[in-house]
Amino acid sequence: MLVAIALLVPFSGITSTLADGPELKVKAPRVTFMRPTMPNQRQRSTVTIRITAQLDKLEEAEDLEDYYCLEEVWEWDDETDSEYEPDCDPYEEGMELKTNFSASHQYRYPGTYRVFLRLERNGKTVIAGSANVQIRS
Repeated sequence: MLVAIALLVPFSGITSTLADGPELKVKAPRVTFMRPTMPNQRQRSTVTIRITAQLDKLEEAEDLEDYYCLEEVWEWDDETDSEYEPDCDPYEEGMELKTNFSASHQYRYPGTYRVFLRLERNGKTVIAGSANVQIRS
């Protein structure tokens, strides 16, 4: 049984801005506690963290097509990454752009982790942001 307790404190996050253009706000719970491992437990407890990100100020982008159909690369700071590549139709002016992103990750050890989200297009980073996650035992 997995139990994670997130403190009711503001979310941590760092906003990434490219000059006067769009912003990527990444949010994560500041502190999460792991359930203690019981003496008869074979496996170490894990805790699942959910990270969210929001792409804002798209109206300030020079070319909206740069923000269409972005690949998500999540770096979890525990020697693991997650990637998501959407399958999209070719861009046409006026198409809806994805502005909300989220991912979950399991941590096995207490510590402070810096989670990065890179939004890429054709293998090149368009915008990136990060948030700190603290896991306590």
